Amino acid sequence: MDRVVRASLLFMAFVLGAWVLYWMRDILAPFALAVFFWLIIDAFAKWLDKKISFLPYMATLGIAFFVVIASMVGIGLIIADTAFDVAANANDYEHRLGEIVNPVIERFGDGSWDGLDERFGISTRVQALLGGFARSVQGVMSSFVFIALYVVFLFAAQNSFGKKMHDLWPDPEKRKQAARVGDRIRVSIEKYLGIQTLMSIIMTVLSFAVMKMFGLDNALFWALVIFILNYIPVVGSVLAGILPAMFALVQFDTLLPVGIMAGLLFFVQFIISNTVQPKMMGDSMNLSALVVILSLVLWQAMWGGVGAFLSAPLTVILMIILAQFPTTRWIAVMLSADGDPDIKENKPAPSM
Repeated sequence: MDRVVRASLLFMAFVLGAWVLYWMRDILAPFALAVFFWLIIDAFAKWLDKKISFLPYMATLGIAFFVVIASMVGIGLIIADTAFDVAANANDYEHRLGEIVNPVIERFGDGSWDGLDERFGISTRVQALLGGFARSVQGVMSSFVFIALYVVFLFAAQNSFGKKMHDLWPDPEKRKQAARVGDRIRVSIEKYLGIQTLMSIIMTVLSFAVMKMFGLDNALFWALVIFILNYIPVVGSVLAGILPAMFALVQFDTLLPVGIMAGLLFFVQFIISNTVQPKMMGDSMNLSALVVILSLVLWQAMWGGVGAFLSAPLTVILMIILAQFPTTRWIAVMLSADGDPDIKENKPAPSM
């Protein structure tokens, strides 16, 4: 086939695939989250099975399920407690916010909030930002039942995966290759999730200690926000430092503690994200930095917050699959960090 025709077909396939992913986002995004939780629970259960060898796998699986469900309930309680606390201190926050905003109003507006808002469109921007965040949270929460059902059925179907592989690829060599591809995807994602979880816990604990040291209100909630944001590549670590600092502006009367706390939070994020994490991550992702940014933008545009959360593992899956076909191998090479997207000998995923 002519190269121009082949490139045109690949481009049209990419556009069509992106459109299908966007059009079916309400179905595919919850299922992708379900696979994410399935891998976490399964990896955690296998780790427990090794550590508690006298218990059968089904018992460790039940423990893993309980821990994940308890964590989700704990997250809900923390969010609810924070909402009540913010509501109780709303007058104090409003007074401090007025002290911050009023000089800006006098400088850039006509002495009123309406004048400043009309000039810069602040209300529209804030409403759009909060609306987008609220829709993402609402979408995940409303799909929680479906996500839970997906996870249950994924575990129910897990035992039949071997037979399905045999039926799909009767040729032993092709079946072996398909199994290696599946193993590469699974180990890479489990390793990524394990390391991201470990790094997020470390950064969350250190950030929580910093925020408690400065007496930041609702430090536990902001620690939870930092933990979740650190799963989002690049942007997440920046927001993890900015959001608590913005809240500190409203709480504290002077800028000095805000600046010191923000500096320490960014220091924690920078040190771990640029020293410890890359060494531990190794070649589990094998994505170039530019591809990480582009994938974050693309998946977020298609699936919103869920897409940003899963952008890196989804792109790795795509790279591994594209590397198996001569026609699309060059795309996988471009996506990889070292130009070698081939399947390497896998090491066990790190314990979570």
